[in-house]
Amino acid sequence: MKKRLISLLFVFVMVMSLTANAAIQATQVRPTLSFSGTKATCEVTVVDSGKSIDATMELWCGSTLVDSWSGSSSSLLTLTGDHDVVSGCTYTLTVSGTVNGVAFTGTPVSKTCP
Repeated sequence: MKKRLISLLFVFVMVMSLTANAAIQATQVRPTLSFSGTKATCEVTVVDSGKSIDATMELWCGSTLVDSWSGSSSSLLTLTGDHDVVSGCTYTLTVSGTVNGVAFTGTPVSKTCP
């Protein structure tokens, strides 16, 4: 009985360890949008160790595409861009792309230009 319990405990620990490693290795997508006067600064960082990353970030004002930036890299991709904006308008930064050929979409960030 003790051996069976120890075996089950060992299997449980191994499964939990594999699950934790899978969560750590997930693709990380971090978009940021900030304003300095009437200039928007857009940045997206995509991290997935050892994998090919292709991404495009887009700056939107309502349903109008204002600007876009694209890039490719391995393991870490950082896209940055600036664009003149209008005070009082709400802008949304989106990001999408592929990691090793598998599509992803980041969580959009929306802010109003002061």
